[in-house]
This record gives sequence, C-alpha cells and structure tokens, in this order.
Amino acid sequence: MLTFAQILVMHKLTFFLLFTANILHAQYGVYTEQNLVYGTAVNYAGVTETLTLDLYKPINDGNTSRPLLVLVHGGSWLNGCSAGMNWLATRMCARGYAVASVNYRKGWHKDDSVSNPFDTGVLYAADSAEVIRAMYRGSQDVRGAIRWLKARNGIDSTCKNTVLVGGESAGAYISLMVGLLDRTEEKPITCGELPNAVTPQASLCQCYDLNCIQQNIGPLTPDELARPDLGPIDGTLNLNGENARVIGVIDLFGGLPAEAIPNNWLQGPDTPALYLYHQTCDGVVPFGYGIPTSTISANCNLGFTPWHTNLPHTVGSGSLANYFATLPNPPLYTTDFLPCDPFNPALALFECIRYSQNGAYHFAHNPNQRAEKIAMFFEPVIEGIDCQSVSASNPENNISFEMWPNPFEETLNLSSDQAITELCLYDAMGRMVLRLNAEARSGEHRWTGLPKLPSGVYVAVLHNQSGATGRKVVIRN
Repeated sequence: MLTFAQILVMHKLTFFLLFTANILHAQYGVYTEQNLVYGTAVNYAGVTETLTLDLYKPINDGNTSRPLLVLVHGGSWLNGCSAGMNWLATRMCARGYAVASVNYRKGWHKDDSVSNPFDTGVLYAADSAEVIRAMYRGSQDVRGAIRWLKARNGIDSTCKNTVLVGGESAGAYISLMVGLLDRTEEKPITCGELPNAVTPQASLCQCYDLNCIQQNIGPLTPDELARPDLGPIDGTLNLNGENARVIGVIDLFGGLPAEAIPNNWLQGPDTPALYLYHQTCDGVVPFGYGIPTSTISANCNLGFTPWHTNLPHTVGSGSLANYFATLPNPPLYTTDFLPCDPFNPALALFECIRYSQNGAYHFAHNPNQRAEKIAMFFEPVIEGIDCQSVSASNPENNISFEMWPNPFEETLNLSSDQAITELCLYDAMGRMVLRLNAEARSGEHRWTGLPKLPSGVYVAVLHNQSGATGRKVVIRN
C-alpha cells in the first residue's frame, strides 16, 4: 500500500474543487505558454545555460486545484527538447491536468579514441560515469522546475500535493531519479568530484541541444574538462521553500543505473506510485539488466567499433517490476509491458532490418491508449490527496483570514492573522485579473473602487514573505 509523507493540516480552503472524475473522461481545450524561463545552471563543460519549459493548461475546466504533470523528453542526454513530449502533454492536459514539458541541461564528455564511421564521436562516452552525471544534472534541473511550478500554483491553478513527473527514454531515467533518489547517501559516487575528462581531438563535435536549439561549444579548454562535485540531490535551483516531492512517476521505456537496487533507491514510506511502460525487446533501453543501445551497437554497427562499451549498466522497467514483486510491502505500481520477439544475433542482418523498420521497439505504441492507461492508474492516487493541506517542509504558509462581503462587487474587506503584502485574484483559467497591494501588517484591510469584473467564481490568493494561501470568492454584477 502506498503511503505519503506526513502532512500538516492548514486552514480549510473553501475553493477546493473535486476534479478527479474529470481527469479521465472530460476533454478540454489546451492553452500553451512556451519558453518560460525557470532558472539557470552550469552544464557539463562549465557553461551557464538558461533553462526553459512549456506549460499546457486546460481551457474552461473550472478547476482551481489541477493536478500537475511535469514531463521530461528523451534524446540520450544529448538531443531532444520539450516539444518532444507534446503527444502526452496535450492528451493529459485535455483530461484536466496542467502539464509542464521541461528542457534540461544536456551533454556529456566524449571519448575520441574509438573509431567512428561518421567522424563525430558523439555517441562515444568518455567513461560510464558521464551518462550517470548527465542524468543526475537533468534530475536536479527537473527538481528545480518542480519547485518553481509549485511556487506559482496560484497562477496556474494547480495543487502542490498532486504533482507527477514522467518522461520517455533518457527523460524516464531522469524522472525515476527525481521520484526515487531522496536520501543524501543515495547520491551516485560518480556524481562527486572526478578527475578531468580526457582531452578530445579539436575536431570532436561538442554538440547538444538546449531549449530545442542545437549547440556546439567548440574545442574544450582544460578548465572545461573539469568534473567537479555536482552538489546535492536537490540541486541549488529555485530553493524557494517549496519541495520537489512527487506522488507519482511515469516511466516510458526508461530505467535507472544498476546501483539503484543494491543501494536501496526503490524503497521507503514516501516512494511514489509508478507506471512502468516498456516493449520487452527494446533495442535502445534494455527491458531488463543491460547496457543502453547494446543490442543495436553490438549487432548493427556495420563493422565499426561498438559505441555502447563506455555506457553504464542499467536496470529497465522489467527489472524494476521484478524487484518490486519481491518486496513484502511494495510501492503502488502498475506494468504496461508489450511483448515482442527478442533480437536474434544469429540472424543479425534480418534482425537489424526488422528493428530499423520498427523503431528499435523504443517508442510509445498507441499514444491514445498509453495516455488513457496513465490517467486511469493515477486517478485514484490523486483522488486520495487533499489539496487543503501543505507539505510539512513549509508549514508557515498558513495565513488564516476572512473576507467579506462574499459575493462582493466594488468593495472588499479582509482580516488576516499574519502580515500580508498583496492580494491577487485569478480566474478559473489561472490568469491573474487583479493585484492589490497591502501594507505589510496583520489585521484588517479594505479596498474600494475595484474594477468591474465578469460575474463568476475566482480564487483570491494572499501573499506574505513565507508563501501564499488562497480562497474562493464570488463576484456578482
């Protein structure tokens, strides 16, 4: 049975709306905000990068406490961008979720000592630590994005307590790390300080994607080959008092470093619910224990040196499910595994053709069905969470207040037990329609001559230096 971290009960919010019945069945229009900046961070070569995300919101759902889904794209921790998760973002948003698709730091040091038919060296990692460090940096970025999104939950009409994270391929590795890597002692040893990476040839392409645009930072200097300690699991991005805790993880053909099982990443009272999807003969991310890309690299490399030998061993979705099945009290999880014929090395020529024609079985088959299964699995999980509570890590965001009259027209009175700095009013789509400054004091406040707004239900959010608290109000004209 899944348990969640103990939470403190805050002032009862009268705007809490029951939305779980709509998540699976309703279909809403989708509104998208692109390229929202959520922070900056230093990449693998010491370059400071600006990080963005795309935000999808349902239109006219009338829900001020939407579940939030944070999506992470794939691309070998080198390529890809937020737009790659559009297929799932739009489908889940239409079901009532607010969805953020995150761009994160990509790139890792490469080894030029292995011959390459394309003379780029992009696919050859310097050593097995490089990819683990890349997914760790990505997980720090996603945690920072989650904290950034939680801090603006009033703007987006989201519930801080019903946050999911998910991704495909490399993004699924990152999502699993976000959901499961939660103790200091679990930090991979390869993410501490390491000796400098080897000096590559000047012609080696230092290429990677950033915010959907390909970058090439050119030949690296000795300083850019340094591999410093990558810092704490939570990273240092957007340490705003919010936490990066999630209640669920969507794993689409991903996995974890093999050390996850012996180092006990997968147990604990706050382990999130997990949806595990994989095709059993995946040629890129092994369904079980293995090295990513090894099937294709070892058998379909046209006689050139295999490129997987410096990649780390990982455990795919099948291995994760097998491990959970051995636990006396496993976390809540479900498997969505599609069987397919494994690669037969004795028929490598024909098998390489089959895998080429079938996308190496490394994709989300039937996207509509996958989205429906994801929504069905998480619906009862979300239904069991109370959006009237706050996390134990931030209990001070509990402003007790009263507002009158309700409904109000041009005058609004408010009494609070804490000093407040402003009152913001949001419509049902999460758009701010009114901002009222307040003296930084407790007690009574009064605003008159308010602009005329359309009749309807709004959310009033009070802010102070500790956080925010909201309440439903009615405007009548």
